[in-house]
Amino acid sequence: MNEKELQLLKNLLFKAGSDEEHRKGSTIIQEGVTSNRFYYLKKGLLRGWTNNDGKEITFQFLFENHVFCSAESFFYNTPCSYSIEALEDSVLLSVDKAQMDLLQKDTTFLNLFNQYLISRVAAYQQLLISRIQDKPEVRYKKLLQEHPEMLLRIPQHYIASYLGITAVSLSRIRNR
Repeated sequence: MNEKELQLLKNLLFKAGSDEEHRKGSTIIQEGVTSNRFYYLKKGLLRGWTNNDGKEITFQFLFENHVFCSAESFFYNTPCSYSIEALEDSVLLSVDKAQMDLLQKDTTFLNLFNQYLISRVAAYQQLLISRIQDKPEVRYKKLLQEHPEMLLRIPQHYIASYLGITAVSLSRIRNR
């Protein structure tokens, strides 16, 4: 999806949604609760995580200009299987299910939205393969190449959790 197409998609979403402000530490999507909102992250930083026997496992970081929702909850009306929280004060554009249903009747929006979803599926496939094939050190280097600002914006224990290692192991990797 090129920048022009992404901008058009954002413009269509902006017409349908409204801004929400979330303070650092606030929960946007709650595990176990149904979510009927679709979001565009205008400003801030978010973390997706799940609870595994009382331990928080970070699986995703969302930066500015990212579109997201709990797909199983939004499209199938089931409780969310994970949570998303603000790591910084954040501003989100929020579109409810009824507005999204109206947007999807617009063929331009639907085509752009499908392109965006396909690009996200491809990115998640790459992430999954990397988690299977790459050692944590390689995953860390990829993360820094793609998002160098992470070191300044995300606490190290969340980065370690995202990589599937301990904070001590991450410290060793960073010192190499």
